[in-house]
Amino acid sequence: MPFDAGLSEIARFLAPHPPFDSLAPGELGELARHAEIEFYAARAPILTEEGGPVTYLRVIHSGGVDISHEGRLLDLLGPGDAFGHAAMLSGLPPGFEARAAEDTLCYRIPVAAARPLLERARTRDLQVSGTPLVNQPVAKLVRSATVICDPGERIRDVARRMTETGASCAIVDARARGQGYGIITDRDLRIKVIAGEAPLDGGVASVMTAPIFSVTPGRLGGEVLFEMLDRDIRHAPVISERGEVIGVVEDHDLLGMQPRTWFGTRRQIAAAKTLDALAEVAARLPELVVELHDSELRASEVARVLSVLVDAVTIRALELVEPAFELPADGLVWVAVGSQARRELTPASTVRGAVVCSDSPPPGWSDAVAAALARCGQTGEVSVRDTDSWERATDDELGLSMLIERRALWGTPRDPLPTVEEPVRTEILAALARRAHLFTPPTGFDGDAVLGADGRRSEMFDIRQGAVAPIVEVARWAGATAGTLEGSTPDRLRAARAAGVLSEADASTLIDAFELVLELRIGHHAEQLAAGREPDDNLAPAAMSPLMRSYLRDAFRSVVAVQRKLGG
Repeated sequence: MPFDAGLSEIARFLAPHPPFDSLAPGELGELARHAEIEFYAARAPILTEEGGPVTYLRVIHSGGVDISHEGRLLDLLGPGDAFGHAAMLSGLPPGFEARAAEDTLCYRIPVAAARPLLERARTRDLQVSGTPLVNQPVAKLVRSATVICDPGERIRDVARRMTETGASCAIVDARARGQGYGIITDRDLRIKVIAGEAPLDGGVASVMTAPIFSVTPGRLGGEVLFEMLDRDIRHAPVISERGEVIGVVEDHDLLGMQPRTWFGTRRQIAAAKTLDALAEVAARLPELVVELHDSELRASEVARVLSVLVDAVTIRALELVEPAFELPADGLVWVAVGSQARRELTPASTVRGAVVCSDSPPPGWSDAVAAALARCGQTGEVSVRDTDSWERATDDELGLSMLIERRALWGTPRDPLPTVEEPVRTEILAALARRAHLFTPPTGFDGDAVLGADGRRSEMFDIRQGAVAPIVEVARWAGATAGTLEGSTPDRLRAARAAGVLSEADASTLIDAFELVLELRIGHHAEQLAAGREPDDNLAPAAMSPLMRSYLRDAFRSVVAVQRKLGG
């Protein structure tokens, strides 16, 4: 039974141990006020694998605790070590057994008191902070004055109104003509009027862009920012569900303190006139990743920016190669696959191209494209599949990627690819279910080594093979089962949760685990790039904090538990 203990004694004990070492004295005293002491005799169970939800964070005061899974010893914890972090936060069974190795005293801290501490510690450990602007609805982020005009108004008059109000664009209300809304920007004025042939006394309809990309007021700034980057535009009109213009959000409204080089790099890619110029811009992408990471952008956002820019490089390389060949008039589509299709590229990812075609490309075109992409740092293979056979490509990873996570980038024209029908869908799901068991996470850590599922110890941990790939493969199967063939790994897990393919608890646990390992992976790559080294996926457990290893250990068990439920 727990009994009260002196708070000052508890506070003094906790102070030097992570995650408590970052607390101010007042915070530490408040936390210690909620702590209780409990005693366990040697070999007594503290937590069981299939027990109820973990409602306490425990810290060993004296003695020791064995952590095991399915009878295998994973870790031996001693004084100052904490356990039960992830299970306590998720409200799930622990997925491991904790048993007193000898007579043991523990401090236990209830979830209400421990949760805020652990969230702050995890954020500090990953060196990630929030980005407030991108988490706000765009309607709250409109800063510039909004100029609205009729399509028949003179360009001269609209330009004067833009100058007087300081607006960099004007919205053209052409709804009466059945054209919806259009937009004219300061760039349009420079290119189409000042440097072009459009007369200042002409109507703005002659130089406007229509239809426009617009967003609803409730869209989050971060989502809109990435869409604008993807489309290489600076303005997004915010239009209500009733069709009324609320304002125009601009890239600088959304960027806040984030690096402005995203859009500059995107425009340099689009403006590249030669492969040499394109390769020069592409060579700066690793430097941009370091900048993004140093600005404390979340890993998922870093990966998305990198993916958008690699998309742009791919498209521009295809455009530069095209004039030398006579391509089919239609029926040829270049698709992003794998992590590029999911917008989860990291500096260590291999970018592979895939072409789906009904008419074969001319001789030499594939080789020319592969060479152009290689000059831009994309050294993966280029695969060509015809539409008569591509749906039968379920036996290899690239073939499966083309079936269940393709994203069209370029084509003649860029028509939607064929849908996957039965019985091919049944074959695909069976192949994905097999792959969901292909990658097995480690069982935990033994001192400064990682323990593989086969019991082998290693001083290096391959975070892609051991943590990212297992979650991605489960998400691919779950998403495809739910009918989702696009989106990121978390998007697929959410879709599977909504469709009942995965439980609320399993989907949430996998999403949290994926975000954790992606933060670690991109942080590791950024450190290597900053040091002038080629990025890889090998992390040293010895360099991780005890708290981070505890989070990873719980993530491993969560993935294995879901894999076990899938059978196979």
